[in-house]
This record gives sequence, C-alpha cells and structure tokens, in this order.
Amino acid sequence: MKIKVLGCYGADFYEKKNGKGKRYNPSGFLINTSVALEAGTLCGTLTLPQLTQLRYIFLSHAHLDHIQSLAFLTETLFGKIEHPVVIVSIKEVIDVLKNHFFNNRLWPDFTRLPSPENPIIRYQEISEETPIEVEALKVTAIRVNHIVPSIGFIIEDDHAAIVFSGDTWMTDKIWKAASQARQLKGALVEASFPDQLSELARISGHLTPKLALQEFVKLTQPDIPLYLYHMKPPYLGEIQKQIKALKNKQIRLLHDGEMLQF
Repeated sequence: MKIKVLGCYGADFYEKKNGKGKRYNPSGFLINTSVALEAGTLCGTLTLPQLTQLRYIFLSHAHLDHIQSLAFLTETLFGKIEHPVVIVSIKEVIDVLKNHFFNNRLWPDFTRLPSPENPIIRYQEISEETPIEVEALKVTAIRVNHIVPSIGFIIEDDHAAIVFSGDTWMTDKIWKAASQARQLKGALVEASFPDQLSELARISGHLTPKLALQEFVKLTQPDIPLYLYHMKPPYLGEIQKQIKALKNKQIRLLHDGEMLQF
C-alpha cells in the first residue's frame, strides 16, 4: 500500500519566512493511484492524468478542509472521464454534500451532470463497522468523536493495514477495532493544537500531541509508527517542539508531498 500525502494540515495556509514562501495543504491522501482519502487537497497537487485515474474518494466528515477540492475536481473532470468518481462516506456526510454543497446553489449538482445517466460523481453510503472492498483495498468506517458526524478508517490490503483517525477528540472504538486488524503497520492520527490548548481541542473535537500519544497507546502496538497530521499551521512550531520533547522515535509529523509505503 502506497500513500501519497497531498495535504496533511488543518487549514489551507501560506506564509513567508526569511523571504521564502511555504504553502500548507489541508487533508488529502492518495492511496496507490485510484483511491483518495479526504478531499481537502486534490486538484492543487495532482495532475489531470492522475485525477482521471481516481475511482473512489473516502470522506471522514463534511468540514470544508476535508471536502473543498471536490468542487474543482468535478469541473476539472467534466468531459474527461467515462466513469463517475464514487464519493464514499456515512449517510450524515453524504446528506451534507447533497443538501449544502452540490445543491445547484453553492455548486452545480455533478451527480446529474453532464446527465443523470452519466454523472461526474455518484454517492455511496457505507455502514459503520462493515468493511467494503474497492480497488484491492478493504475499508472499514468507525465512528469517532468530533463535533459533527465523523468517522475514521481502517484500510487494509494483502500486505498491511493502517488506521486513520479522522478528526477526533478522545475515543475508543476505532483503536479497539484497529488493534484487531491483521498486519497493522501504521497509525495516522490527528494533532491539531499544541498541548496548552487542550481545552480548545476538547471543545472543537481535536487532539494535541500529548492526547494523540494517549490515544495511540490504546492500540497496544507500540512498535508501529505514529504519523501525526492535521496540525494547524499557526501552531506548527509549538507542536514540533512538543513532539521532540516526547522523545519517542515512533512519532513524527507528516509533511506535504511525502510518500508512505506499508
């Protein structure tokens, strides 16, 4: 399983330091070549030939930093594909997309364009804790603890499994399920805020480095790597210092553009 990090931050952000510009992309991951995990970043990093290879996009929830690229993806693929891209999530997330995003007010309804028989996208609702198989992957959605309906994922192929937390505060069910996965090789866990903002993290349904490590311990598999993502860019320096202070070689922050292989 190869995972390309298209975006791993909790915002779409740009800054200049020492005269050099740095862009931070919101959440988006490409699994192998045809499956995307989150859609905060797709069009800004993938070429048109890469975009036309997409078959499935799994969404954890419907906040903008996880879905914004769907708008530009749909118009970019217009007239370029012969198959719809399948948007996969739980019913509550699909309902938000139907009613508030692709609603012919905020954005055209690309489930009916260019025609209802041949749309650019279609929706697939999934049930929690029931695996589905797509593109040689088995994907299981597990409810997590965010301020809107949200899920994490356990993603498996023939050689490895990974757990992806989605946006969440402290939770239990996903770690219990992941600890039972065969060949668990890595955990991607959010860490949005520094530790001193733990109350803000609780209120907004997010984690800090310290809390992320506490959640990771619930997996009871301390030898696998812990990759932190969804850092809010204005707090990135503080989060980096706190990760370093943990002195745990299994933990590191993800970076836009890197490739993970499991």
